[in-house]
Amino acid sequence: MLATIASCVIVASAPAEAASRGSVPTPSEGRSRATRDANEAESGRPYKTVVRSEPSARELERNAVGFVTVIAVEADRARKRDGIADVLAEVPATYVRSLGGLGQFSAVSLRGSAPQQVGIFLDGVPLGSSLAGLVDLGELPIDGLSRVEIHRGWVPIAFGSAAIGGAINLVSATADTTPRIRVEAGVGSWRARLARVELVTRARGGLHLGVRASYGGARGDFRFRDDNGTPSLTGDDRDRRRTGNGYDRLLAQLRLDGRRGRWRIGGQQLVVGKEQGIPGPAGAQTRLATLASLSARTIVGAWRDGFARPGTRMQWIAGFGVDARRFADPRGELGVGADDQSTIAIDSYVSPRLRLPLWRGAYTTLMGDQRTEWIAIVQRVRRVPSGDAHRLRASVGAGIELEQFGWDGRVHLVPAVRVDAYVSRFAVARSSGEQDDRGRDEWRAAASPRLGANVRVFGPLTLRGSIGRYFRVPTLIELFGDRGYIVGNEGLRPERGVAADGGLVLDLQHDRVAVLGHVAGFWTRSRDLIQWISAGTVARPENIGHARVRGLESSLAAVADGGIAEVLVHYTLLDTADRGDDPTRRGHALPGRPRHDLFARASMGHRWAIRGVGFAPRLAYTVEVVAKTWLDPSGRYLLPARALQTIGLEARIAERVVLAADVRNLLDVRTASVSLPIAGARTRVVPVADFIGYPLPGRSLWISLRLDFDVPTPRRSNRA
Repeated sequence: MLATIASCVIVASAPAEAASRGSVPTPSEGRSRATRDANEAESGRPYKTVVRSEPSARELERNAVGFVTVIAVEADRARKRDGIADVLAEVPATYVRSLGGLGQFSAVSLRGSAPQQVGIFLDGVPLGSSLAGLVDLGELPIDGLSRVEIHRGWVPIAFGSAAIGGAINLVSATADTTPRIRVEAGVGSWRARLARVELVTRARGGLHLGVRASYGGARGDFRFRDDNGTPSLTGDDRDRRRTGNGYDRLLAQLRLDGRRGRWRIGGQQLVVGKEQGIPGPAGAQTRLATLASLSARTIVGAWRDGFARPGTRMQWIAGFGVDARRFADPRGELGVGADDQSTIAIDSYVSPRLRLPLWRGAYTTLMGDQRTEWIAIVQRVRRVPSGDAHRLRASVGAGIELEQFGWDGRVHLVPAVRVDAYVSRFAVARSSGEQDDRGRDEWRAAASPRLGANVRVFGPLTLRGSIGRYFRVPTLIELFGDRGYIVGNEGLRPERGVAADGGLVLDLQHDRVAVLGHVAGFWTRSRDLIQWISAGTVARPENIGHARVRGLESSLAAVADGGIAEVLVHYTLLDTADRGDDPTRRGHALPGRPRHDLFARASMGHRWAIRGVGFAPRLAYTVEVVAKTWLDPSGRYLLPARALQTIGLEARIAERVVLAADVRNLLDVRTASVSLPIAGARTRVVPVADFIGYPLPGRSLWISLRLDFDVPTPRRSNRA
């Protein structure tokens, strides 16, 4: 619900990201399995039969035909606060917009895309509902995650046809690791708090068990500058505290992993409950508006390598989710009147996948998926027209991907095509649904071909490029609204887009220094782009006939002496334009996409042994400069450049204790001076924000502690 308000990369060299996290490969590191198999096929040598799990992070980064960044969340989780938004904010060409405050709604944009154009998955199962709207990053904690994969440019067919901007896959930590108990706790500004506990052990029957539970919350009552509704007068401006901005969240996860012969199996049950305030715009803050949610999701997977013939893989992934939400606005603080709306959504997903070797250096991947989504909306306030409705959407997709290796593994080409069909059952009985409901039953189908290439030029230089076409149907919120902030538009057309990119990656390794970097250009043209247009306190989605996004991104990372000193710098230049028919917006930049984004981080650390106990302190400094961001489609509200700085200190003791502290927004940047592009308009001071009317917090402190303990494993009995 709140997610849709906001919906108004990277060539991040994955190698560069790896360098920044101390995971730079050694010069002797071997090539990936895919490359080795391709070389063996070219030379005529027999394939190797290997039973193994998913490709490693390094393999994904170095051998993808597109640009993929893999962030090892588990390695440095003690420095993270409470959500995926904190992780993605560090990735080049990735921009996270927030309503402000820890745990509040956050949406991600990859390479200037709309948030709806970014597919988000958990272990390959889609999280973003085509019915309900965006995935709120503020609802996704990092508990139980091993890594985060960010795909941009080239998007594998397994991630659907709607990911015009890219796809993010959250990969869960498996339980087949060293048995341990991990305890974490954190406290911070505005009564932020966090507690986690994790147990990983071996169960009977060769299974591995992981149990995780966490609590996170915050009051979120930071101070911001309020103009008292008179932007042209400064005498009545004053500091106020944010209200209705707190949240509490509980999470529980059960994970099982094991083997049965050549089959590897894994599954998890995840339950997340959250209750949060809905703060409203700064000029009309709320006190009683709330959103309560409970989500239960089951994900299972099984895969087998090397059956029938070497190089073959069969995989099954399935997911089932139930989401219940209740939005309450008893005093009409947000919408046009009092509101009390409950929503229950059920989502099922299944996907078989098969990879087969064809001829020398060639493989094909066949996959299909089927998804069914059902949602029931119950309006409890009866003095307004009924909002009750039941909606159903079913989709089926199929794709084929061909991988061709050549020239001793130096060339990797991947043509692919995916076809998707959607059946929507949106028609409701008379007097049901939203006001003036014109929901109808319909079906749509579209193909999304794509082509990617990875060419090793020479030595450390690699060329990558891709082009593809994508397709996305409107969500239920976009079509019918939510009776609060959002006014639906039942006349919306599906989005279609073409995306292309190309770049050069440098991976240079020496004995004591690793230098990694990239430079790339990207271009996207969207037809019927769905853009949220704000009008007072509400927003309405509209189709933009044509929209163009293009840009240039670059990064450079250097790691010395195995991580004693690290430097990471990346810069993104973004040029967006509304090419629609509305003369008041034509030619203006698309809102919420900063033209310039510069990120830099430097850190130093060392490891000592004090009386046999390892001690490894590390100091890090980060600055991010975001410049020239238009917040409205008519090009009148320009947010000037802002520079946010962070300083952090981490200490690892005996590899079992991690103590970390960081100060964000070090200079307490809370306001900016803006002026309307109108003759005689006066400059005014406004709160720093990602969305008009939703200020971002100032300086904040976060302190966390993590403890790791070994779990003794029982000895196997020698009896028969």
